[in-house]
Amino acid sequence: MPERSSAGRRRSRIAGINVWLAATLLRPRTAAASVIAAIAAALLINLLMLVLMKPAETLFLDCTEAYAWGRQFLFGYGRHPPVTAWIAGVWYRVLPAENWASYALSQVMTGISLVSIYFIGEHVLGRRRATFVVFTMLLYPQFIGGKSDHYNNAQVLLAILPLTTWMFLRAYEKPTLSRGLMLGLAAAAAMLTYYSAAFGLLGLALAAVLLPGRRNFFTSPAPYAAIVVFVLTLIPHVAWLVNNDFSTLHWVDSLVENRWNSFSIVSYLAQQFGLLAFCLIGAAIALWPWRFRKLTEPQRVAERAIVTIVTTVLVFGPVLLALARHVSLQLGWGNSLFFLVPVAVASFLPTVLVTRRAVVVSVWIAAVFLFAQLLGAPVYAWARFRSMPDDGVYRPFSEAAAEITELWRERFHSPLPIVAGGFEIASPVVFYSPDHPKMFADFIPAYSPWINFPDELIHKGYVGICLDDGSVYYAACRRYFAAFNPDAEQIDIALQRRAYGTATPPLKLHLEIVGPKP
Repeated sequence: MPERSSAGRRRSRIAGINVWLAATLLRPRTAAASVIAAIAAALLINLLMLVLMKPAETLFLDCTEAYAWGRQFLFGYGRHPPVTAWIAGVWYRVLPAENWASYALSQVMTGISLVSIYFIGEHVLGRRRATFVVFTMLLYPQFIGGKSDHYNNAQVLLAILPLTTWMFLRAYEKPTLSRGLMLGLAAAAAMLTYYSAAFGLLGLALAAVLLPGRRNFFTSPAPYAAIVVFVLTLIPHVAWLVNNDFSTLHWVDSLVENRWNSFSIVSYLAQQFGLLAFCLIGAAIALWPWRFRKLTEPQRVAERAIVTIVTTVLVFGPVLLALARHVSLQLGWGNSLFFLVPVAVASFLPTVLVTRRAVVVSVWIAAVFLFAQLLGAPVYAWARFRSMPDDGVYRPFSEAAAEITELWRERFHSPLPIVAGGFEIASPVVFYSPDHPKMFADFIPAYSPWINFPDELIHKGYVGICLDDGSVYYAACRRYFAAFNPDAEQIDIALQRRAYGTATPPLKLHLEIVGPKP
């Protein structure tokens, strides 16, 4: 009897928690604030998990590259438009250049994504189903887990494009001047983050033109305010492109493989839908036993049509363009384009009953998923480093940055001004060096517009870095520096990272040190 009574009390407490969760998350007065607070709590747990999972890892290359860009505020950054760098520049003027700060910035981007998706869901699905979708999306590997720390253009677009979609839904619902201005600003921010935002903006434009409510929309000031703000905001970047020989477009062109591989489209779609499968499977479990309902309330036809059109263009636009131009799609190119799929799927299943219990179960599934990763993170970190110390994520770039900075200071008693080398080594040195020097990357002046080439290298001095891996790139690096300054001091160094009682293979670097000239 005591055991039964104890078990009964536990069940009663759990039932009470479930009732409180459902009431807090779904009550009109508290719903939005509660969901946002839950998202923030989940992302704090994910941040702690990343810190525990990656104590021996070097930051993902794109994260250090964004930091290097953000040291200066420009209208373009050689290979990419400026918004990602601007955000990083502001962030690191408040927080230090540490791994945890980069992870935290990624969580902020994910938070913007999830909150925007929640408000999109409210417009299209209603409050309860929107809450359900958001908690199932806490299973999405782009948002939660070991790969959620990749702060780069794709992650920033994954934040801004949902925000733009939400702004469009608001402007379409009530097409005022202020809502049009906000839509134009969000659309411009998306375009200034990653040019693939054009697919999302095309989807929104098609929705505006094709839907029956277009007369009401286009007789209001909203679309014209949006267009004016969008164009005016893009003008400085367009001027920068003209003055810099369209370097970002040349970079995009360099990524397009000459060899056509039709299977890349299958791989591309398989990977993206495979990642979404985590959310869909979680939703199916939370809804069990599946029940259906008769539709009594009017459906949000216009909102569902908007999401359907935008989702279709985002998912299949790149595929159609690749087929038309015979371009092989890289797997990661779709990382910021599939966020609307769960909302679109839910909008086409209005007869599936989403109960308060299903919402609560989705919360518990997300919580188990988060805490399982949190508890397993230290073990994973230990096991992976012990079994794969030669993995590229463990390259001792922070140790290299400290060594290079010390070598410079010993000789010239001044902060290290510039490092030159490939992006894969130059940007980590910029991030981890206490002097945070400028970066002259890939030996292409157009990709380093913050450097006055060659005068700045000649007068301020620099440390050239070649990654000694025996490849043709190493030989090309040596030849470049020999031609640029044959009198440079040459040093070879080798460094290792030690953790968990083992060490990485030596990282061999060839350095060319050129001092400042008066």
